[in-house]
This record gives sequence, C-alpha cells and structure tokens, in this order.
Amino acid sequence: MAVLCCFWHSWDSYGCLCFSLQTTLQTSPAGHLAAFQMFNNTYKLYSYSYLGLGLMSARLAILGGVEGKPLKEGEELISSCLSPGFKTEWEHAEIVYRVKGQKAGEPLYESCSNKVAKMLYKKVYKAEEVKDLDFYAFSYYYDCAAEVSLIDKEKGGSLTVSDFETAAKYVCKTMEVSPGDNPFLCMDLTYISVLLQELGFPKSQVFKLARKIDDVETSWALGATFHYIDSLNRLQY
Repeated sequence: MAVLCCFWHSWDSYGCLCFSLQTTLQTSPAGHLAAFQMFNNTYKLYSYSYLGLGLMSARLAILGGVEGKPLKEGEELISSCLSPGFKTEWEHAEIVYRVKGQKAGEPLYESCSNKVAKMLYKKVYKAEEVKDLDFYAFSYYYDCAAEVSLIDKEKGGSLTVSDFETAAKYVCKTMEVSPGDNPFLCMDLTYISVLLQELGFPKSQVFKLARKIDDVETSWALGATFHYIDSLNRLQY
C-alpha cells in the first residue's frame, strides 16, 4: 500500500509519503479528509491509501503477475525492468515466482518507465495541493535513496523527484550489463520516480527523508496516527 497524507494547522502544514509491504492494511477514513483534536489543537488530515501499490505488490504488477495467483508449471514472468537474461526466483506473499529479464533491446530505463506508467494508468489521483506543501518521505523511499547514496543511511537527508529519476536512469544503465547486488533496484527506483510524478509532484519537489524523528521510528508513529484517526471515524457511527 502506498500512502499519501497531508496535515493542516493554522500555523503550519506538511505532507508525508510511505510504502507498506502488503496490500491488506486498512485504508484511511472515509472521504479521505478528517479533523481531530490533539494537544488542545484542531488538525485536519487528508490521507489516501493506494491498495496494491506498496513496493512489493507493485513489483508483482510490473512483472505482470497477479496478486495471490501462483504461476503455472514452467511459466515465467518476463520483465523489461530486469537485466537482460537475468533469472531468479522471487517470493511475495508466500508465493514463489520465477522471473527473468527480457532480451536486450530498448534501453532499460525507457522500457521500464513505460511499463510502470502503464501499470499506474488511472490508478492514482493527482492532488494539486501537494505542490504547496513541505513533504516528508519514509520507509522504502528512504531505503532506496540510501541504497544509491542519495542520502546518508543513518541521518537521512533531502532530495528531489528529479534526483530519484536521475538515480533510476543511472542504475538501469549499469544493469543493462549486470544485475548487480540488487536486481530489482532499477525497477524500484523507476517505480518511485514515476509514481511521484503521477501523484502530481513536480520534478523540483523537495522531500525530507527520515527514519527517526526524536529517536522515534517514523513508520510506527505514522501507523499509530492512522489507527487513531480510524478509531475516531468509527466512533461517529
């Protein structure tokens, strides 16, 4: 699940992005917009959860697989986002898939970005408000950025959508020769860069990437917030 959320208060406003591994988590409150009280202040929260667009589920969709459906005997998923000729077995949601890269032809980044764009077609909503907010990004946004040294692995940092795209192009170019230590890195970085643009972020949009804030794991804090908002929503009914 990919989550986009925005917080508004009278003195400040900001947004956040995170990925989850699975597609079975609860979505945000109905209508995507909620108001809640915290520390004697009123906050407004916009959140939109895209089921099926978490990083692992997105990998499966880009590869051409179907969630929860094993491959037939001898069947393989052939992807334009993997190194030409590369073969491996990949497990997702307790199902093992046989995957391979397609034969060399079109440059890897171009063919992969086209595949990702087709997969995302009409699946995400462009929120115009995102261009006017400071945004934080967590979880796999952080991990992928750290893996290609866009940010410090321990301290985090700031980067733009364009930085993700540049990294994707570079990694995909190197993987035309060899899959490297992470054969899915071209796919993951390309997916992130295309997804951010599909969500309405300009290439110049700056993201602050963090793993912890005041020594608190950000993914846990974000999950607790969604649980709290969802509980408030349930009480209304």
